[in-house]
Amino acid sequence: MPDLKVEIDGELHALSKCAWITWAPCGCPCGALTAAFGDEAFATEQQAWQEIHPLKRDRDRYQRQGYRLELMGWNRYRADIDLAARCPHVKATTSQQTLGAAS
Repeated sequence: MPDLKVEIDGELHALSKCAWITWAPCGCPCGALTAAFGDEAFATEQQAWQEIHPLKRDRDRYQRQGYRLELMGWNRYRADIDLAARCPHVKATTSQQTLGAAS
């Protein structure tokens, strides 16, 4: 595949050195998709949505809920995104009451 380029914030980036970040409605990052690898390229937001959620009804539902995608270069991704961090906006699903009910 030729080295595709994309402009982000006035800078040119190789698409293969970019990622589509999924942002939850609360504003926390919750997923990533490498924008190009091998013979695959997801140069547009629509292409990225279709790769992440192949079914239109799923794409529509997530977008209605407020999920969004943002393309960024690897440098920003590495500096600003931590997908291992817990979202502070979601309550823990396990509680003492839940643990007691499972016994």
